[in-house]
Amino acid sequence: MEIAFILSYPRIVPTDGVVSQANTWKKGLEKLGHTVTLINMWEENNWKQFDIILFFGFNEYMQDIIKWLYPINPHIVVAPILDPNYSLIALKCYSRWGCNKLRLNNSYHALRSCKEKVKLFLVRSRYEKLYLSQGFGISASKFRIIPLSYNVNPESFGNEREPFCLHISLLCDARKNVKRLIDASVKYNFKLVLGGILRNEQEKKLLDSWIRDKPNVTYMGYISYDTMLDLYKRAKVFALPSIYEGVGIVALDAAVMGCDIVITRLGGPKEYYNNMAVEVDPYSIDEIGLAVSQLMQGQTFQPDLRKYILENYSLKNISEQLEMAFSIVL
Repeated sequence: MEIAFILSYPRIVPTDGVVSQANTWKKGLEKLGHTVTLINMWEENNWKQFDIILFFGFNEYMQDIIKWLYPINPHIVVAPILDPNYSLIALKCYSRWGCNKLRLNNSYHALRSCKEKVKLFLVRSRYEKLYLSQGFGISASKFRIIPLSYNVNPESFGNEREPFCLHISLLCDARKNVKRLIDASVKYNFKLVLGGILRNEQEKKLLDSWIRDKPNVTYMGYISYDTMLDLYKRAKVFALPSIYEGVGIVALDAAVMGCDIVITRLGGPKEYYNNMAVEVDPYSIDEIGLAVSQLMQGQTFQPDLRKYILENYSLKNISEQLEMAFSIVL
């Protein structure tokens, strides 16, 4: 198959999860013998040559392109990458608010407006499917759940575990909930190691105010791939108590490297662990702290968790699921 990948919005940060997902899928499909083209809109593209045209994300820009493309090549697939932090009722209102004739629009209304021209929607969890099907009125037959794969080399797995909790993210992004994780580490007295990007000077000052005079918390700055692997091999626990999250690949990577996982109860990430991670209310410092503490003190889901992820979320496994989904469109 010849497959086109289109990003619906520009890449802003180096660790963009959507770009990472697209690049991983590209690599996996190419290993199966397919050709994947990352579309550059400055170049001339022969749209008829593609068996599949796959959009990542959704907005008004995507709506306009799909309406233009559909008469040329109707084999259009969308991976919406919807990470909602609001109710289904609110989503229904957002998606219905707009009028194309008056050019009144928003990204949710745009998706609803072009849904009939999309052959298939690829979602990462049952949670995402629920929001899309009920929020946009999309038929259940137009969905395929394609989980994300882990992104690390699991052969570098380490057996020796040290008593610290690891967290890697955009640390001052409010949805990552790092302030409550820090407060939980102080209240329940466990060592916490933080790594990730701070996007500006204000975020540096904010993180410094959170960790000042907290000797049990260590900030390691931006984490290189090799350093990240080393931390995954050593950490006893990886915590991702996000307010909302699509999947949380960092936690999936940590799990396949042998860490026990504390994961948010909200959204789709918990679906990936087959009840072998401790789920927490991200708004509760006590639930976060107790969950990390019980894993630090000996409770573990490893090595069964690692085995489950190796069997279900390898790149080969996910790429074959993608291949099967595309064959349905064709």
